[in-house]
Amino acid sequence: MGSRRTLIKGKEGKESDDFYRMKRGDVQFTTGGTGIAHSEVNESDKPVHFLQIWALPWARGLTPRYHTKTCDEAKKREAFVPILSPIAAGKGAGAEDEAAAVPAIPGTIPIHADFVMAAGIIGAGKKLNWSVRGETDAKAVVKSKIDRKVYIHLPMTNDGKSKIRLDGREDSVLEEGDGAFVTGVQAGDVLGFESIREVEAEVIVLDSD
Repeated sequence: MGSRRTLIKGKEGKESDDFYRMKRGDVQFTTGGTGIAHSEVNESDKPVHFLQIWALPWARGLTPRYHTKTCDEAKKREAFVPILSPIAAGKGAGAEDEAAAVPAIPGTIPIHADFVMAAGIIGAGKKLNWSVRGETDAKAVVKSKIDRKVYIHLPMTNDGKSKIRLDGREDSVLEEGDGAFVTGVQAGDVLGFESIREVEAEVIVLDSD
């Protein structure tokens, strides 16, 4: 969400420029697994806003991994852009599938959980929809299709000026910095998000079992 520096050492102990300097819109993902070394430093003289999100994997002792992904802001203004999705082989994957770590949604970062993360930027007066993952995606991206839990968060990106209405309901309005759970939704359900202030609203969606 801003400029920060993350120092990451690979297997040979060398720092990789592909990973360590991040900019707005970047996402860094780590699988701690059997052990990692990680630190963060803000290079800028201005405050930085970023989200640190933890997800419980479906297995212990996983192979440590790092991923860094840049999300296209133009695409985020057109629709929610998936960032994380479960490894396609699913829980109990064999060694070969684990090594390949192919994500269920192409172009996303693979995660060992029944979990999809996406981000969108909604222009003033505009709307975006999120289809709860499962039936509408090829070959069931997620396994759990009933009673899913969707967490919504508005990062602090516009000095507190953003505001959205969820699913067209007057009692479901979130301001910048707010978060909320939507429970009891099923795979294939559609949640609508409408920006209701004079500035665009950035929205993070976490869709889990």
